[in-house]
Amino acid sequence: MIMKYLGLLLFLLPYTCFAQLTIKGKVISEADGKPIPYASVFLNNETIGTKSADDGSFVLKNLNAGQHDLIVSVVGYEGYHKTLMVNTNVELPDIKLLPKTLILGEVKIGVDAKREKKLKEFKEQFLGTSAYASQCEILNPEVLDLKYNRDERILTGNSDDFLEIANNALGYKLKYLIANFVMDKHESKLTYEGSVLFEEMEGSDFQLKQWKKNRRDVYFGSTMHFLREVLANRVDSNYAVESKRIISSYSTSKGFASNRRESSDVLRTVDYVHPTEKPGIFALGYNTNLDVFYKPRTANGKAAKVHPQYATVSFTDPYLYFDTNGTILNPMGAVFSYAWGNSRVAQLLPIDYWPDGK
Repeated sequence: MIMKYLGLLLFLLPYTCFAQLTIKGKVISEADGKPIPYASVFLNNETIGTKSADDGSFVLKNLNAGQHDLIVSVVGYEGYHKTLMVNTNVELPDIKLLPKTLILGEVKIGVDAKREKKLKEFKEQFLGTSAYASQCEILNPEVLDLKYNRDERILTGNSDDFLEIANNALGYKLKYLIANFVMDKHESKLTYEGSVLFEEMEGSDFQLKQWKKNRRDVYFGSTMHFLREVLANRVDSNYAVESKRIISSYSTSKGFASNRRESSDVLRTVDYVHPTEKPGIFALGYNTNLDVFYKPRTANGKAAKVHPQYATVSFTDPYLYFDTNGTILNPMGAVFSYAWGNSRVAQLLPIDYWPDGK
C-alpha cells in the first residue's frame, strides 16, 4: 500500500513543485493590537524570508507548493511557528505575538573563564569537524547562552537571537535560532533543534562554480537525499538499509558477554517507512537501529566512482517524522552516527535546494 502511495506522490510532484506561490500576512502585538515592524518572517530551512513593514505586513514570494514551516521572530516577543500546506496563494489572519515576560535572574559579575572552551566544543559539535566546517565562521557568538554541567558532563545551549554563520564552503549565510542544543559526553550523544534561514552569498564566478560543486557533493548521500529517494520510490537504486540481530551469544562465569555473533537483515522500504494520518507526513521507524549504506550507481547500473558512505540511525522516539521535502520534523527523535552524524550544520542545505537547480 505504501509503495502505491509513494508512486502516486512521485507522479504528482512534477506538476506541483514548479508553482510559484505567495504567503501574505501581518504581525501585530496581542497586548495592544499595534503592528510590529521589522519582525523576521521566514520559512524554516529555506532561502525565503523577509522583514515585516512599518504596518506589520509581509509577503513571502516564490514558494513551491507543499508543506512549509512559517517562523516569526522579533526581540521582545515570543516566537511564532506554524506549519502550512501551501497549494494556492495564502493570506493569513493577523499573527499575534505575545510580549516576552522578563525574568530577572542572578547577575553574575566578571568574565566566564570557561567560555572559550565551551564555545570551542560547541563549534566542533554544531558545525562538525569536516573540511566544510573549517570554512565556516560564527559571526556573533555572543548571542549564545552556553552552560556546562560538570557532574553530568552535559553541555547545553540556546540563542534568543539569530546565530549568524558564514558558510564559505557552500556559499550560504545561515541565521540560526537555536532552541535546544545538548551534548552529552557521558553518553556520547548530540542533539539540537531550532529554526534556520539561508541567504545566498555573493561571490566571483569561480566561487559560484565551486559552491555549486560543493553543494552537489554534500547533497548526494545526505539524509535529505535519502528521504527524497524514499518518497520517489528510488531508494533501492543507491541505498541499502539493514538491521542487525544477534544470532548467538553467551556469558562467561563472571557475567560478561562473550562470543557475540550478529547477522544483518536487508530491509524493504515498507519495513521502515510508514504513512501517517496527516497528509504529506511520513514516519521512519524500526524496532532496532538502522544501518544505511549509500552506494551510488551510474545510469547503466555500475557502481559510481564515489566513496560509499555508511550511517546509523538510533531512535530516541518511536518514529522519526519527515515531510515531502525530505525535512525531518522531530530532529531530537533520533541520533545519527558516522556519515550523517559527522555532517552537522556545515553541510546543511536548504530544503528548496535541488541539484538540477529546479
